Amino acid sequence: MKNGSRLLQILLQASEKAANVARACRQNEELFPLLIQEKSSEEKNPRFFHDFKTLADVLIQEIIKHDIGVEFPELPKSTKGEETNVFKNAANETIIVEVCPCCEDTAKLLARVMNDDVAARLLATEVHKDVQFSDVSTDVKEIPTDLEIDMNDIGIWIDPIDSTADYINAIETVDEKTGLHVRGLRCTCVLIGAYQKSTGVPIMGIVNQPFYTNVDSRWTGKCHWGIATSDITKSSISNPINLNANKLILISQSEDEEVRTKLLDEGFTLLEATGAGYKLLQVALGHAGIYSLSKPSTYKWDTCGPQAILASLGGDVIKFKEFIVRPTADDLTITYLSACTSNNKSGLIAYRDVENLESVKEALCKPCLDT
Repeated sequence: MKNGSRLLQILLQASEKAANVARACRQNEELFPLLIQEKSSEEKNPRFFHDFKTLADVLIQEIIKHDIGVEFPELPKSTKGEETNVFKNAANETIIVEVCPCCEDTAKLLARVMNDDVAARLLATEVHKDVQFSDVSTDVKEIPTDLEIDMNDIGIWIDPIDSTADYINAIETVDEKTGLHVRGLRCTCVLIGAYQKSTGVPIMGIVNQPFYTNVDSRWTGKCHWGIATSDITKSSISNPINLNANKLILISQSEDEEVRTKLLDEGFTLLEATGAGYKLLQVALGHAGIYSLSKPSTYKWDTCGPQAILASLGGDVIKFKEFIVRPTADDLTITYLSACTSNNKSGLIAYRDVENLESVKEALCKPCLDT
C-alpha cells in the first residue's frame, strides 16, 4: 500500500477512534456537564455569545494528531485544528491534554481533569484502543492502494466535534417535509481534511458521524470519505442525487433576509440546519442541492474535509461573495494556503452538481447577469 493510501486508512481509523471517544464521553449524563468549559474570547466563534469546548473535543483532536504522527512523524507539525489542548479542571488547574505513551499515564492525566478515576480509565482505554480499518462503518470498505503523495506537501485540518452545541444539548429536531435532522446529536461530525500546501487544494476528506443511529439507547456511527487528486478520484458515497432535493438549499439561522428573499423568489426551499460539516455532508449525499452561507462564520477546519469529498463527486465549495460579483471566475474555490486566515471570510456555496450551482446563480447574481 502506497503512502497516500496508508494515510487515508490511518485517518479513517483515527476518525473511528474519535467517534468512540465522543460516544463514551456523552454516555455518562452525570459526568458530562463537568467536562464542559467556555472557550476564551480568543477561541470562541463570534457568532455565538456562548461557545463551549468539551474534553471530548480536546482529546479527540490530540488522538488524531497522535495517531497520524505514529505512522507519519513529519505530519503533526502540519496538522491544525479548532481546539487548543489546554483545559482547566474544577480546581482551576491548567492541564495540557495529550495522549501519553501508555494507557495508565493517559488515565492519570485525564483523572486530573475529571476528578473521576473510573471515567478516566474508561476514556484512556478508548484512546489507546487498537482500532482497525474493519471497525470503520463506511459504505465502501475497499480504498485505493496505489495513491502516492508527497507527505512534505500535506497539511491537515481537524474539527474534532463539529457543532459542539448540539453535542452538548442533544436536542433532536427533524424536518417533517424532508426527513432531515436539523438539530441534535445526528448533526455532530468528526471532520478531517488533508490538502496540498503548495496549492491549497483539499485532496482527502473524512466525515465521521458518531451518532448516526440509535437502537436500544446505543449509538452507532457512519463514516464517509473522498479522494480528489490528479491521479485518483474516489468516494465512499455512491448514491445518486435525489432530484427532488435539487431545489432545497441549506442555510444557517443567521442568514441575511436579502439572501433568503432572492432564493425564495426563485422557487427554492430553504432549510435551517446546524453544523457546517453536517450541511456540507448533506449536499455531498445528494440530500440537498446547495449549502449557501453569506457570512464569514465557518472556518478551514469546517470545510477542508467535506470539500475534498464534494470534489471527489464532481462538486466544490466556493466563495460566496466572489461568486455573486464574478460568477464565471475561475478562482472561486476555497483554498487552504498557509497565508490564508483560518475563517472563510467570504462565506461559501457548496454544491455536488454544477447544474445546481447554475440555478443558484440565476437567483443570487441577477444584477450581475443583467448588466
